[in-house]
Amino acid sequence: MLLALVGSDEFAKDERIALFWKEALTGGSKRMVFFASEAREENSLTVDIAEALSPSLFEPAASVLVRHCECILAEEQRRLVNFLSGAGKASEGFQGNLALDFFESDKRSVLWKFLEKQGAVESFAPPKYSNAIQKWIAEHVQKQFQRKINFAAAQYIADAIGGDTKRIHNEIKKILMYDSSIQEINMQHCWLFIKQDREVPAYELQDPFGFRNLSEFLPKFRRILAEEGDAAFMSVIGALRSHCLTLLHIQAMRAKKIPDYEIKNRVLPPNKIFTYQSNRLPEQSFQWQLDSLQKTILLLDELSYGKKMGYYTDLASFELAICGLIL
Repeated sequence: MLLALVGSDEFAKDERIALFWKEALTGGSKRMVFFASEAREENSLTVDIAEALSPSLFEPAASVLVRHCECILAEEQRRLVNFLSGAGKASEGFQGNLALDFFESDKRSVLWKFLEKQGAVESFAPPKYSNAIQKWIAEHVQKQFQRKINFAAAQYIADAIGGDTKRIHNEIKKILMYDSSIQEINMQHCWLFIKQDREVPAYELQDPFGFRNLSEFLPKFRRILAEEGDAAFMSVIGALRSHCLTLLHIQAMRAKKIPDYEIKNRVLPPNKIFTYQSNRLPEQSFQWQLDSLQKTILLLDELSYGKKMGYYTDLASFELAICGLIL
């Protein structure tokens, strides 16, 4: 069995590796783990793998997992491919149980091309966006722990940790170890056990602002104010004003029956076009009346000017002014 695991969804990869061991460790085989990032003075990585996968008179072949395979150098990749393909031997090629763990792939490399040709690659991508992470958390709590988690708690965890699925699993497990009687995880449990250690950049306010979702916008907004204080003022204003202009342009062009593909090209740079559908920008634009978007942009300009003139000296008045734009 030859298996290549790629991606940063560490929880899903660990689950797949556990299944690999279950399938591979038969007939007295033992597990061996190598790290491609380790420096070797004598044998190469390929030699270590070949020796582990070779049975002897005293014990069967081991089953092998190699971590950090993105660190394998080009020359070592060629040696490993030659070994796996059985080049220069009468054998039919690789025999045994070998799993290669990649954090990311290099599709140009010799090893990666070989693995793809063998059909050995399995990808594990974590959820990337806040709403996708929240959905993953809710489904994960139900599937892995047979419990529920309310929307606010899932949102808090997504904001605090991001897409680190392994840490999310461990943090939820910690909550339930503290009190196994919990049937639904709520905000109090999250506040007690999970530390907010991920900075929220101002642009993460754009989507909840665009959807006029105050319950999602306000916790992120308050975190930015708590972490950055007065320095957050201009970055928040700039991010929201830019987003309002984008929504205004989308709404105006859709009213003129301009096709979506052309709108994407007009309002977004090439490296941001994928956000048009994934962030549901057309739906966001129609949460606002055309004149309300125009007024919001003017009010944001007034807030910026007011700050420069010495108004909004306390964060509470700034928070009230911004939240008033959503309402």
